Amino acid sequence: MTGVEPLAYLAVRIFTCGSWIAAGAHAAIDFERTAQVMADRGIPLPKRVLPFVLLMEFGGGALVLADQYAWAVSLVWIAFLVTASYFYHLRWRFDTPGREFDAFQYMQFWKNVSMIGGLIALILLDQSRPAWLLRG
Repeated sequence: MTGVEPLAYLAVRIFTCGSWIAAGAHAAIDFERTAQVMADRGIPLPKRVLPFVLLMEFGGGALVLADQYAWAVSLVWIAFLVTASYFYHLRWRFDTPGREFDAFQYMQFWKNVSMIGGLIALILLDQSRPAWLLRG
């Protein structure tokens, strides 16, 4: 990368990590409530799953900020977003009698889709990504 590209890549990494670190901080501070919400959404063993989610958010954020394995962290975050979108945000889709359209969940779903697009861009910008990943 030359010129302004390294600064742009640093900005992308900082902005991307901000949302993950903020989400992790919120979940860690209110661990019990977060685990209960996970249980309510059908996540099995939420008190055992949540520490892995926190590791993914904080550890992944640290790795991306340090420009270490940003491509791998992005793949993990994409898998997480697909899963979270399914368990948390697809409720707006189901045609349940008596349930109104949930605009908030609709927006959250499309926010996750947008984040996936940004993570794909982060993968493309990571010069250390393996040759088999989004090359050519």
